[in-house]
Amino acid sequence: MEKGKSKLFFTLFVLCFLSVGCACGTADAVQTLPAPSVAKPSPVKPQPVDFSDCYKYFKFNSDRLFYLTLASVNANRFNILEIQSRSGYIIFSVAKKEFLASVVKIDEKNSILKITPCNNIYYFPAGIVQNMFKYIELNANTPVEQLKVL
Repeated sequence: MEKGKSKLFFTLFVLCFLSVGCACGTADAVQTLPAPSVAKPSPVKPQPVDFSDCYKYFKFNSDRLFYLTLASVNANRFNILEIQSRSGYIIFSVAKKEFLASVVKIDEKNSILKITPCNNIYYFPAGIVQNMFKYIELNANTPVEQLKVL
């Protein structure tokens, strides 16, 4: 019975998570874009990006995912504007566009990373999100270490 409740909770959580959208944009800023063509465009050129491509489920805790996300922003040489470790979000900018990377804890061993544009206009290079997810997946087994800084 406990397993059934956790599956129901997870399903409801994901549905609520997907319906909320980005907290940093406004409803006025939502823009309708044409459907993408059949051929996959280059991840470097601005293009319409589907919201389902902006979040990913990871099988490790939210603290680890937060640190990996922060490392990914740094490794991709994006400009960090704000970090809130308690809430689990990072606001960064790329090519004069701001993005919100938010880490959501599902349970002790699972979490979700959502990377969305702060202005709620999903027309940007898809490589921004893809590179972040790829970096996290490649470095998932790297231990988190505390640097000895004076």
